[in-house]
Amino acid sequence: MPNVIKFLLLILCCWSLPAQAATLQQQSIYTAPWPPFVTGDEQHLGSAERIVQLVLYEMKRSPSWHHIDYYFSFKMAAEGDITAAFPFFKTPDRQARALFSEPLMRVENGMFYSERWHQDVAQLAAADNQSLKYGRVAGYSYGQQLDELLPEAKIYSSELLALEALANGDIDLLPISIQVAKHLIRRYMPHKTHEFKVLNKHRAHNNVYLVAPNSVEGRAFIEQFNQALKTLKAQGLFDEILSSNRMVEGSGFVRLVAAEGFPVVTGYELLDNGDKQFFVIPQGSRGEVLRWHPVVLQPHDNEQIFDGMMRYSLVHIANGPHAGKSLYIRNMHIEID
Repeated sequence: MPNVIKFLLLILCCWSLPAQAATLQQQSIYTAPWPPFVTGDEQHLGSAERIVQLVLYEMKRSPSWHHIDYYFSFKMAAEGDITAAFPFFKTPDRQARALFSEPLMRVENGMFYSERWHQDVAQLAAADNQSLKYGRVAGYSYGQQLDELLPEAKIYSSELLALEALANGDIDLLPISIQVAKHLIRRYMPHKTHEFKVLNKHRAHNNVYLVAPNSVEGRAFIEQFNQALKTLKAQGLFDEILSSNRMVEGSGFVRLVAAEGFPVVTGYELLDNGDKQFFVIPQGSRGEVLRWHPVVLQPHDNEQIFDGMMRYSLVHIANGPHAGKSLYIRNMHIEID
């Protein structure tokens, strides 16, 4: 074969090879499910996970996720057994034991109670009420402001168990991150969504952080992490991630009520063949709006009174005979709970 042809074939083969991308260094990161901020699902990362992932990419690293209880992940980071863990609130004790990054994001914490057991909110809010029973999750902190309110709290191994104790009247007050509580209630106790309330007096916004060992290696990692975090924040890369959290928070729970001229609440389910199957829904049923009709979400040149009333939004029913169904219900029957 002529040398020219060999040379041309060699060039063609080189062109056909994929370009080799720079390999990212694997970085072990320790966390635990804390939805919606940490899901534990690599296909659907939570907002805090996504922020850490992007920061590591900026550092030319790729996260290798490890899931372990927060108590142990902080202990391991403080003792230098691992490089990094997240997300954690700051407390004086924790700051004395480990290094903290710059803030990843802000989370709203609150003191939850069950309206089933307590209608007198003033009594719950009284600081000197010695008869109140508090709960808390082992190894968790919800910021210094809430931690200081807990005299002798009953300890639970998970937030779900603590919420169940609150629902059953075993405890009176529970500090917990508000979005985390709403997520767990929606998923595991949808028929009780209307029972859980937050004491407005004890709401607090707190930052969450990544932690690393207080060592030469830990300081170097935190310094590089903070620089990458600062760069991405300046570019606005986290804006969409954080705004998606606000959208989830704002969807809220609803109560289904009768309307003038429409004394019965009805809704329909779409069948696979496109037909509609209608249901009568008892007044007072509660649920969560999964998808508002665009007439509710978009601006208009006029009041859109008729469409605003008559168009259908998709509601997941939380209690009553149709609990668990997702039904299309006219907007006029939907009242924010």
